[in-house]
Amino acid sequence: MKCITIIGTLLALVFFCSSTLYSPPIVIRHDKPDAEYIKLAEQFKPYMCHLNLPDCEGTIISDQWAITAAHCAIEIKKKLEKGKEHCVIMNDQKVVVQKVIIHPKWETDESYDLALLQFKKRPKSTKIAKLYTATDELGQVTYFVGKGYTGDGLTGIKKDYGQLRAATNRVKSVSERWLAWEFDDPRKPSDQLTAYEGISGPGDSGGPAFILRDDGLYIAGISSFQDHDGVEGIYGVTEYYTRISNYIDWIQEQLDL
Repeated sequence: MKCITIIGTLLALVFFCSSTLYSPPIVIRHDKPDAEYIKLAEQFKPYMCHLNLPDCEGTIISDQWAITAAHCAIEIKKKLEKGKEHCVIMNDQKVVVQKVIIHPKWETDESYDLALLQFKKRPKSTKIAKLYTATDELGQVTYFVGKGYTGDGLTGIKKDYGQLRAATNRVKSVSERWLAWEFDDPRKPSDQLTAYEGISGPGDSGGPAFILRDDGLYIAGISSFQDHDGVEGIYGVTEYYTRISNYIDWIQEQLDL
């Protein structure tokens, strides 16, 4: 029987604005140096919003908003409702969250795994990712980034300590709400295999799947869950990202409020 695991299982700890603790990211090919995945991530760091829970990620999409997964943002929302302050980390700078908006259907249907975080102003050193509005994601190479647990496709997940990594994968299937891909084994012939093949690990929830175009960097998906048969992060597992293009109208409505 398949086991569906929410990638970014949240710890039941509460961290204040002074916290800089990170969850021990990306699971990589066994035949590629880890240093190459770390190097690949450098270009994406200015777009990232680390949720400081201590895990989970988000992406900056405007001067005052970041986007992430609902199952991550709910913990921040609860803190704010109790009158507590919460900081996220953007390019090594702490930013106070002012508001959390969870997709209204998420409480009754967890497939709506989408949320927005509002803050006063993004740091000048950060960058804004564009929203992917096209519906041609199938077959495209995505770049995804995170600080969660790492490992490789042969052995699966192992712990790590907050090192940002990026990996690539090719969108294998598309549905109304999801983008999905498989962690391909480089020892087997496949037209889906990418140079920096990988998959997200625990703690990477809410992180982006980027598509690179000539006119900039676009966020096409948000890390939600992994479908596996017992061992997380090994070759053959399938990963699901919330499909941004399906929620463009809702996202824009919230940003314009």
